[in-house]
Amino acid sequence: MDVQACLADRRRYERQIERLHQRYLLSSRLFELKQDDVSLASIVINRGKVARLLAREVSHGRYELEPGELRTIFVGGKKREVFSCRLTDLIVHGVVAGVAQEATAARLSDRVFSYRRGFAWLSPVAQLAAYLRAERRSRDGARPPGVYVLRRDVASYFDSIPIGRDSSLWPALEADLGRPLPALVEGAIRAEMHLPDGGLAVRVKGLPMGQPIAGVLGNLYLTDMDRALERVPGAFYARYGDDFLFAHRDPAVAASADAEIDAHIDRLGLALNEKKRRTLYVTSSGRPAEEWDRAKGAPAVPFLGMRVAADGTVGLDPSPARVLLREIGRRTRATARTLRGADRDEMARTVCSVVNRTLDPRSALTHHQSAVRLRRVVTDRHQLEQLDYRIALMVAEAVSGRSGARAFREVPYRALRQDYGLVSLVAARNARGRGR
Repeated sequence: MDVQACLADRRRYERQIERLHQRYLLSSRLFELKQDDVSLASIVINRGKVARLLAREVSHGRYELEPGELRTIFVGGKKREVFSCRLTDLIVHGVVAGVAQEATAARLSDRVFSYRRGFAWLSPVAQLAAYLRAERRSRDGARPPGVYVLRRDVASYFDSIPIGRDSSLWPALEADLGRPLPALVEGAIRAEMHLPDGGLAVRVKGLPMGQPIAGVLGNLYLTDMDRALERVPGAFYARYGDDFLFAHRDPAVAASADAEIDAHIDRLGLALNEKKRRTLYVTSSGRPAEEWDRAKGAPAVPFLGMRVAADGTVGLDPSPARVLLREIGRRTRATARTLRGADRDEMARTVCSVVNRTLDPRSALTHHQSAVRLRRVVTDRHQLEQLDYRIALMVAEAVSGRSGARAFREVPYRALRQDYGLVSLVAARNARGRGR
């Protein structure tokens, strides 16, 4: 791969501008983000011209990244450092990250699903479900029915990755991207940053939120562990960022993998998040393990916002399910208030249309983040039936103005489906042909 030629490819800069357009379109920040009074919206409109200019400057070695800004925010009660930079640097950072991702792709395990183009983030959940179903079918009665599952999370992972020239990442980066690293690549990795106190620094450890190349390095740093765990015969392994999962039916193999994980994490100077450490023995009944007392009995495995049952059925975790229902309730009430006084049939159709777009992953501007899980992976019929009922009740309440099941007297459940077009999650699941 000719890294320098890729960095000078005009088309990459144009595609990166289009990605920024899609990212910030939803937050209405296209006109807020500016560089020298030129907004991102203007850059998008003139993306061909801007892309040619950036590619030319990079190809002649004239483009230099300016120091970024480092600030602290709190996300979910946790302190996070955030990196930001001028718009043209943001475009170049994105192109560098894309080139680095392509150059290092062959080094990565296929069991790593985070921050990779062409790897669907929901795939490991579907694959875990298929693995548990296969294990269930292969049971011969001579062995216990369960599967041992190790759920691990690296504590403050991206804040702990070493990025100095003595980092173990450097030889791999130079092998894939060139020795010595192109100045633009090194500048994107070891970015200069203005500190809150006004100072200027280059970090040797840690990648803040917002630094585009962070995902590439996060995938790369645990490669040795990924390769070791994926080679275990009869095992399932998947990693998404700092969150990974190993499963095997043999407790001795699972215990050996547990020790290997600890050894790799310690060697890399990392630490596991003990609050999120889970060692499970997964069976339909959730009974405790008899052969390995460290494993806690469980009927399902929580992973990436979903729960995969011992029989391979996939359900949405309770927390995102509650968030989804609250958002649907908010949207139905707001729509009904806007249409108050309109014909009831018109109101019902409009409210149902709003709900349908909320649940449609193809509706880029309006869908809820849990819609992708519900429409593409979740197979738990009982949960989907409950959600169907709760959503239909919210629509009926919003349209009729009555609360509880009495709302269905005014706006019947069947009419919502047949006359007003409210989608059914169960029907969508059946149409996928994946569930049982």
